[in-house]
Amino acid sequence: MRRMHLLPVGLLLLLGVPPRGAVAQADAGPAILYGGFIPSKGYVVGSSLDESGLIRREPDGRWVHLGHNNPRVNAVAAVPGRPDTLFVAAGNGVLRTFDGGRSWRIVTDWRMTEVQDVAVDAHAPGFVYAGTAYGVWRSTDGGDTWEEASVGIPPGKTYTETVEVDRTTAYRVLAGTDDGVYVSEDGGRTWLRAGLPGVEVLDLQQSRTAPDVWLAATYRHGLHRSTDGGRTWHPVAPAWAAHSIHGVAIDPHDARRMAAAGWDTGVLVSVDGGRTWERRGDTLPVDDFYEIVFDANVPGRLLAATVEEGLFASDDLGRTWTLLGLEGALIFDLTFVYPR
Repeated sequence: MRRMHLLPVGLLLLLGVPPRGAVAQADAGPAILYGGFIPSKGYVVGSSLDESGLIRREPDGRWVHLGHNNPRVNAVAAVPGRPDTLFVAAGNGVLRTFDGGRSWRIVTDWRMTEVQDVAVDAHAPGFVYAGTAYGVWRSTDGGDTWEEASVGIPPGKTYTETVEVDRTTAYRVLAGTDDGVYVSEDGGRTWLRAGLPGVEVLDLQQSRTAPDVWLAATYRHGLHRSTDGGRTWHPVAPAWAAHSIHGVAIDPHDARRMAAAGWDTGVLVSVDGGRTWERRGDTLPVDDFYEIVFDANVPGRLLAATVEEGLFASDDLGRTWTLLGLEGALIFDLTFVYPR
């Protein structure tokens, strides 16, 4: 087994960072919903692009566009305790704002393109991670400088669709690649594969109330669950094992409530922690989705982003739905940002 390069506990304490096993401070609401979208329905190649990129949902239900037009915003992440400091994963790199989206600066160079995901370590907010088509990159100074961080992930298998920081443990990161799930215990310096060899992992989510529980969405291999912090993985929802699942979600208020959605899957819901699943959402206009999340502010509320037919909300776990707008758009990401 490769020796892990862990930072000593003394150094962690000097930095004000909890050691391994510490639990992050409880979130405080109400959280703000951000999304990455592009109005794609009816678009003619070569024509001018309508408002696209990062959007924010206001308390009155309006959607507000932030920053310049960007045809592909894949993910949004915020610095804990500083909700106005946001990072965006985009096709042309990682962008950062210090003022809640009024002004932006690209903080990566020509080496980092096709950025699929971005994540900030809640315990060490100077550590920012980006999953790209060419591997994992990291910053240790809040996004000012970046370095490649894919040691341990085999060459040619470094396409990283999703990267998630363990919210309970400083410097612990999980990456979903086209060769399974990899885990780093040392802030991205080195990686070991935790499971799903040869499987393309499209999304990873960690439970907020039961942090040892994780869900993985895969390309044509269905859903997988971990109950030991992402160290081992097991398939669930066998009826959809051959489907591509683009998004998974765990209710931040109740780890027993889970959801998933993908291409030609409809909405899949579990109320027993992932042991059994039901297909819901038959009243929605399409069965294709890129994103699904639970509402951080309303327990049990589910948000499903259809392909070009709008964003829908359900307060009964997918039995009935209400349109929230964004018709005609592709919605690549939905992220709730907590005020602290």
